[in-house]
Order: sequence, then structure tokens, then C-alpha cells
Amino acid sequence: APDHEDGDGGEALRTLGSRIRELQHEVERLNSAVHEEQMLRIREQATLQREKSSFEARTRLALFLDLLAVVDSFDQLVKHGEGTQDDSSLLVGSQAVLGQLNQFLARNGVHRLEGLEGNAYDSATCEIARVVTDSGAPANTVVRVLRDGYKLGEMLLRPAMVDVASARQAVVESNDTGED
Repeated sequence: APDHEDGDGGEALRTLGSRIRELQHEVERLNSAVHEEQMLRIREQATLQREKSSFEARTRLALFLDLLAVVDSFDQLVKHGEGTQDDSSLLVGSQAVLGQLNQFLARNGVHRLEGLEGNAYDSATCEIARVVTDSGAPANTVVRVLRDGYKLGEMLLRPAMVDVASARQAVVESNDTGED
């Protein structure tokens, strides 16, 4: 009887057990492949989202920079009109448009750099247009803001363009006659 159990039935059970192990390994391999594919898709989606966000941010920055050029033009127009004491409808209209543009910028997190004039020059927020020698101000002091600077949140969107006071030239007296 023991020979009979090891006959066809025992061999069939061993073959079946071997086949079951092969299929279990295949299922594990396929599960691993599916998991890797899912992880790849998640990484691709994250990459696409980052690229989309980056594109949107660059587009937004470009829009604000272009809009600041328009704001600069209206600001110059208003300053010129105010300087001539002209109360024309052009000045009033320009002031209104400038106000709307500034409100739009503020609603979108863009704010003008304030308090630069009379303070020390800061290369993190300003660019020097000219160095002024006869301003009477202490050296490295912002004498005049020529073009406003702006921040978008905490990020510098555009530096201010400024005139800066230079150090006074000290007169050097020398007893040197040039002879060695």
C-alpha cells in the first residue's frame, strides 16, 4: 500500500504543489510590477503638477512685471500732471487708473517697497542708477527713488532704481615732493 501512495497520486501532489508555488511567485511578481507602475504614475503626476505650478508662477511673474511697466507710465503721467498743477480730466483719469492698478496689484500680493529714500542703500532691494556726489546726505544713503521696487509676498519682484549718495572725497595733503 505505501508504494501505491507514492505512485501517481504522490507525484501529482508534488507537481501540483510546485505549480502552486510557481503561481504564487508569479502573483507576487505581478503585484510588485503593479505597485511599481502605480508609484511611477504617482511620481509622474507629481512632476506634472510641479511643472504646471512652475509655469503658472513664471506666467504670473511675467504678467506682473509687464503690468508694472504700465504702472510706471501712469505714475510718471500723474507726477507730471501734479507738478504742473493741472486739474484736467486727463490727470484725474490717470490718477483713477493708477489707483485701480495699484489696488489690483495689492489684491494679488504685489506691494511697493516703502521707506527707501533717506535710508541706507540695500543691494537686496535696490539697484543704483547714479551715484550723487553733492547731495549732502551721508554716504550710501538712498537720495531719490527713480523707479519703485515691488515684492510679491516676500519675494523681490523688481528692485527699486535709486540714486545713492557717495562718500565725500577727502583732500589728501602730502609733503611728498616726488623725489626718492
